[in-house]
Amino acid sequence: MNESISLYTDPSSMEPLFPEDEKNVLSSLALELIEKSAKLSGTMNPNTRNAISSFLRPMNSYYSNLIEGHNTSPIDIEKALKKDFSDNKEKRDLQKEAKAHIKLHAEIEAELKTENNNTIPSKSEYIKTIHKRFYKHLPETFLNINTENGETKTIIPGKYRIEEVKVGNHIAPHFKCLDDFMSRFEYFYNQSSKPNHFKVKRIISIAASHHRLAWVHPFLDGNGRVVRLFSDACFFYENLDASGLWSISRGLARNKETYYTLLAHADKKRYNNYDGRGNLSDKALFEFCKFFLETAIDQLEYMYSIIDTENMLNRIEAFADLMILKKRFKKEAKYILTTVFLKGKMTKTEAMQITNTSDKTLKAITDNLIKMELLESKKIGIHVYYFAKYPIKYSPVLFPGIYPSDRETEMMMNI
Repeated sequence: MNESISLYTDPSSMEPLFPEDEKNVLSSLALELIEKSAKLSGTMNPNTRNAISSFLRPMNSYYSNLIEGHNTSPIDIEKALKKDFSDNKEKRDLQKEAKAHIKLHAEIEAELKTENNNTIPSKSEYIKTIHKRFYKHLPETFLNINTENGETKTIIPGKYRIEEVKVGNHIAPHFKCLDDFMSRFEYFYNQSSKPNHFKVKRIISIAASHHRLAWVHPFLDGNGRVVRLFSDACFFYENLDASGLWSISRGLARNKETYYTLLAHADKKRYNNYDGRGNLSDKALFEFCKFFLETAIDQLEYMYSIIDTENMLNRIEAFADLMILKKRFKKEAKYILTTVFLKGKMTKTEAMQITNTSDKTLKAITDNLIKMELLESKKIGIHVYYFAKYPIKYSPVLFPGIYPSDRETEMMMNI
C-alpha cells in the first residue's frame, strides 16, 4: 500500500482531467443535453414547473441515498418533511438523512440561481461547505464510521480526511497532499476561468469532474453524496437543470452497477501509449463521461414524456375520477386541478366561474384540496390565488414510474 501511495502525492497523477474527444462524441452529447434541457424547461407554466420541481426534490434525495445503500421509503421521506419521525431509530436516522439532503439541495439551487451570484461550484472551499452543511443536520450516528480493521472513526464535517483510504482497488491520494490535489481540481474545472469559456467544454467537465472528485475522495466519508450534490450544483450553474425537473441521481441509481463499474475503470492507469498522455486512462474517462452525459439526456427525455401536457392532463383527470368515485372530493375539483396545472395559478373569482359554484361550496372544495395537499392558496394583494401542489403519496398516479415499482405499490396502498 505504501508503494501505491507514493504515486498519489503529485496532482499530476490525476491527469488527464479532460478526455480526448477526437470524433466529437462528447461535444454532440453536450449540445443535445443543452437542447433537451431547454425543451423540458419550456413545457409548462413557471408556477406549475415550480410545484413539480418541489415534488421532485425528495426523489433526488431518495435516489442519491439509494446509491449509498440507504433505501428509505418515499412515504417516510414525506413524513420527515412534516417532522413526523419514526419511533424506530434506524428508520428515523434515514428520515433525517433524507431531510438533510433535500434541505441542502434546495439551498444550493437557491444560491446558484440568485441574480449576480458569484458562487463557483468547483472551488474547494465550496465543496467543503457542501460536506459541512450536509452533516450539520444529520444524527450523531452518521458521524461515526467503522473501518475494515474494526476501528471507529469520527467524521469532521467540512474537513479533509487525515488518513489514507482505499475504495475498492483504488487507493486515494495521500491525505497530506489533498490541498494540492483540490487546488489543481479547482484551477482546472473553474467554471469562470478563461480556458473554460466554452459551454460545451464546461458540460463535458461536469462529467469528468464528477469522477475526478470521487477519485480524490477528499473526505473520510460522505464523498458519494457530496460528489452528486456538486454535480447538481454544476447543472444549476449552467442552467441545465430544466428548473429542477430532472435528476442525475435517478439515472445513476437506476444504472448503479454500470455507474460503479465505469467509475472504477476510470480509476485505472492508462493501458498503453495510445491511451492518452496522463497517468490515468483517457479511454476510461471518456467512457465514463459518455455514460454520464447519456444518462443525463435519458433522464431529460424521460421527464419530458412524463410531464408532457396531454399526458399530465389525462392523468390528472383519471386521478380526479378515482377520487370522485371514492367520494374523496367533488366533481368540480377536477376543473380546478386541470386549470391550475395549465395556467399555473387562478384567482378565487376564476375558480367560482369555472366550477359554477357558490362561495361556500367553492370554499369546501378548495379547503379539501388544500387538506389533501393538491392545492395551496396565497393572498396576493387583494386577491386569493390557488396554485398547484403535488404530494409524494399521489406520485404513482400522477407521475408513474418516478419511483421503483415496489415503492409505488407501497404508495398506492396509502391513496
